[in-house]
Amino acid sequence: MEIKVSWGSNDDVDVLTDSVLNTFTSLETASMAVVYFNCRHDAEHLRTALAERLPCPFMLASSSNGVLASTPEGATARADLAIMLLYDKAGNYGCASLPISEDMPGQDARLALQHALRDSGAQYEAPSLLYCIFPSGKEEILLKGIAEEVGEKIPVFGGTMADNDVSGHWYTGAHQSGSDHHMTVAAMFPGAPVGVSYSSGYRPGPHICKVTKATGRIIETLDNEPAAQVYNRLTGGQIETALSGGPILSLTTLHPFGHKISHSGGISEYLLSHPDAVTEHQGLSVFSDVEQGTDLIVMEGSEESLIARAEKVIENAISLLPQDTPPAGVLLVYCAGCMFTIENQLARMLDTLSTRFTNIPILGIYTFGEQGHFLDGHNRHGNLMISAVAFGK
Repeated sequence: MEIKVSWGSNDDVDVLTDSVLNTFTSLETASMAVVYFNCRHDAEHLRTALAERLPCPFMLASSSNGVLASTPEGATARADLAIMLLYDKAGNYGCASLPISEDMPGQDARLALQHALRDSGAQYEAPSLLYCIFPSGKEEILLKGIAEEVGEKIPVFGGTMADNDVSGHWYTGAHQSGSDHHMTVAAMFPGAPVGVSYSSGYRPGPHICKVTKATGRIIETLDNEPAAQVYNRLTGGQIETALSGGPILSLTTLHPFGHKISHSGGISEYLLSHPDAVTEHQGLSVFSDVEQGTDLIVMEGSEESLIARAEKVIENAISLLPQDTPPAGVLLVYCAGCMFTIENQLARMLDTLSTRFTNIPILGIYTFGEQGHFLDGHNRHGNLMISAVAFGK
């Protein structure tokens, strides 16, 4: 396995695409491409241009306000376009992108996965990894659909496509098709080992509350009180100015809810839910499904912890490779909400990554939701999370 990453910025889609692709010494022998872009560019134009140049399967997704890329030649946190090429003669790879309907999203997810497996040429084998880009709002149902097709043991990683201002200008696609309501799946059968890590990077605080009334992604009451009032009290007035209703996304990034996921080995992980708005009746809207009866912990984070966690999660993924297997490259998923919180410190985070992993190509996307595999063996959707997939050489 060999991995190369290249990136660039330009206002013209054709110039941008050519400038990035022309830096690769060989396109013909690539096994698969992962492509992220800033949605200020025409997505369908970009997808078509890539399909004309790339001879291999590829997955394409918009990343909020730019793309993170780190290579031995340089690094950026705000590329307009960044491409990772995987060269793997011993592996098989397939990509597919299909629209997700309102009435049968789980079935659509199964169909997209079937197409990706068929595209890989290894549809009768179990992939080592499924890498996905989801539309917003149905992530849990889509994960369930995937599990119905291949079970829970296969790790599912990826993120929810994002735009620059939450206006809905996100996009995902593959060499066949794409749109703002598609789901893209990459079925990966690498010829070398893979190490994966999915983490919150937040610590549990002292306050726990129970969801006493909830519907989907609306928490109406906590401990039988209006959810917004309880959250505001437990966070020391964090959303005091918004209790009458409205957006609170930027006020809650460092204090999300955490759902404790325990593992038989004694290790606890936390799946995060990010409150984004106060409802008319002082409920809380969040970006992931929450079930009634769930105990939620008010988590605690800081800018320092958000800056440090990218390095930590990459280190963890690399450490899970076999002892004598050096990393060939890393795919990183970093929550866009966390990125905005440390926007003034992004250069510092990037400098840490490029210094610590100088010779390891890294491609990162900023997302509006993150999916990954917990130690208890289940794939989950969360908010404000981070993940890394390290491919061995």
